[in-house]
Amino acid sequence: MRFGVALWISAAAVAAWTTLADAQTAPLQQLDVKVFLDSGTVQSPADGRTAVFSGVVETPGMTWLRLTFDEVVLGDAPRGSDPTVLRLTSLLDGAVQTLDWPTLLEWKHTSAYFNGDAVRVEIIADPGAAPSRVKTTHAWAGTGGSTILGDKSICGPTDDRELSDDPRAARVVPIGCTVWMINDYNHCFLTAGHCIASGFQVVEFNVPLSDPYGGLVHPEPKDQYSIDDASIQTNYGQGVGNDWAYFGCFENSETGKTPYQAQGDYYMLAMPPTVIDQQIRITGYGTTSPPVPDEWNQVQKTHVGPFVTSSGSTLGYATDTTGGNSGSPVINEDTGQAIGIHTHGGCDYAGENSGTGANHPGLQDALANPQGVCIPQPPVGFTFPDGLPEWIHPAGDSIRVHIFGQFGGEPEAGTGMLHYDAGAGFVAVPLQFVSDDLYDAVFPPLECGIFVPYYFSAESIDGEIVTDPMFAPTVTYEARAIAGVEFAFADDFETDLGWTVEDSFDLTEGSWDRGVPIDDARGDPPTDADGSGKCYVTGNSDDEDIDDGTTTLISPLMDASDPESVIAYHRWYSNTYGADPENDTFVIDVSDDGGSTWTTLEKVGPSGPEVDGGWYYKEFTVADIPNIVNSDQFRIRFIASDLADGSVVEAAVDGVQIKVILCGDQIGDIDGDGDVDVEDLLALLAAWGPCEDCPEDLNGDGAVDVMDLLLLLGNWT
Repeated sequence: MRFGVALWISAAAVAAWTTLADAQTAPLQQLDVKVFLDSGTVQSPADGRTAVFSGVVETPGMTWLRLTFDEVVLGDAPRGSDPTVLRLTSLLDGAVQTLDWPTLLEWKHTSAYFNGDAVRVEIIADPGAAPSRVKTTHAWAGTGGSTILGDKSICGPTDDRELSDDPRAARVVPIGCTVWMINDYNHCFLTAGHCIASGFQVVEFNVPLSDPYGGLVHPEPKDQYSIDDASIQTNYGQGVGNDWAYFGCFENSETGKTPYQAQGDYYMLAMPPTVIDQQIRITGYGTTSPPVPDEWNQVQKTHVGPFVTSSGSTLGYATDTTGGNSGSPVINEDTGQAIGIHTHGGCDYAGENSGTGANHPGLQDALANPQGVCIPQPPVGFTFPDGLPEWIHPAGDSIRVHIFGQFGGEPEAGTGMLHYDAGAGFVAVPLQFVSDDLYDAVFPPLECGIFVPYYFSAESIDGEIVTDPMFAPTVTYEARAIAGVEFAFADDFETDLGWTVEDSFDLTEGSWDRGVPIDDARGDPPTDADGSGKCYVTGNSDDEDIDDGTTTLISPLMDASDPESVIAYHRWYSNTYGADPENDTFVIDVSDDGGSTWTTLEKVGPSGPEVDGGWYYKEFTVADIPNIVNSDQFRIRFIASDLADGSVVEAAVDGVQIKVILCGDQIGDIDGDGDVDVEDLLALLAAWGPCEDCPEDLNGDGAVDVMDLLLLLGNWT
């Protein structure tokens, strides 16, 4: 046996340490150890399944090792025989990993982590199997201690974390972060984006205590999982409030189980709430320093501290963390739900530690579009023949639903449900059977103007409950309870309706301009928002942005006198380019007196998820805006500035509207007397059957039938 030792620290890991000083990774101290093992070409004898090769890889003095394979050939087995496999066994504790050809590919020609300094390598084959071979010339090995980075994240004079054993959270190595399972269909993982940058390879559950010197001890291979690179979606970490990753793991090579099947639990994701005296729990695999025992280093610990900040997708809390806690779940202790991902330290006995909320738009988009092993294969599917509505009638309405089996599954008849929230929490009502696999989801009368989240569920014949959307109730559909809208003002900027631009005297370039946007790849929108072609955009030419001043876009007079008036618009803002980014803001003001006085409606930036481009749709009920009354002298203005050095600032506006919410007539009031009563019921029954364009056809499907009767009874007054 030949061996030698060469120190290895990845360049990416060094970059992570130097550029993400407050990002809480804790990479393994590991060495690239030169070894040599070559079975040569071997073939099984004719007398039963056996080890056709056995050899030992040794790394003397190391506390753990992980093998890499230069060459592996696992000969094809005869028909009806078991496959040829590699069997790896720790000589310290007897832990075993068995790799066939598919799992070897999933492990990317590497092994799990083994404790001790020696691993037996065997080729196990049946009689008649084709020739096999295994060769390795180096391994990763551990020297004992752990990389413990300086921390600024203990939120008080002492480290108050306690040991914990939450089965939903795991350690990822060799980068040294925390990951955790969530309530998506395949129970994949969330963690910090900056953890993906280097050494993101193996997920470890049920982690033992470290050795007396703080050196990591690895769980058995049955608790280790290889990450599916094809599943990874991440922004690689763009700072506080903007740092996330979503990914999945292959089934375990020993048990054949997914992490969820083995661990049996997951975190429910929820949107971050307003801060009102909640407590935040952080559970993860942080490092330690005296007087905390060295055996607690990078094993699971937990702590609860006060919720401090919820702004956009930035979360702050005075909960103890250290290096290795990056990626930990941010848990609302009041509900037990995970509301974000812990990413950065900053307490330093005061202040707060920080994370990225589950409401981050990029994260939400990734969750809605899973990849790799995270792609769901639910046994029940849902489609909507008439589409999903933008609004539902406040007097009652319905949605046609098609429920069907897929991926070998079948729906259990009668289990379809509509879940809706009219303001008091979700209520579940059975779907109404129409024919075959078609149903109607019937909403009751609702308060006009409210936004109603809703989703659907059904059970498969195997007892699995499937929801649509997949992440419900964290992610839902939504419709507004209105009869329609009328527009008092609507501008898609294809023509000039009288907007004005005012620039500060010191502005050198970047004034508001109406036109088709020119995308120069430095924060400009590539297209307008509403698809009409034109919008208002700042500095609409190549390499032009706002410089050294302020440009203001002011609307013409708009009529917002109706009490139900809503101001709506699309906006775009980018300030993340340049040598000194994220220092400027985008301010939106409104006026009810023609512009004599102004009230700030929104302030975007200087940081957060909405300062890196992207069209965002916003709407506000005018009567709900502080210090503003309904008026026909209403204006809105958009103020974009470049007041900081070295930043590239771009802004755009499109689709500005004043719309009025219509509540409509009461469904079921056939005789128009203002009540839904016995006279209306008798009229409906008299018209029973096919009926085109008659008032008794309440849902407009061309027939007076049981669905119209249910709508009438649901609105009985």
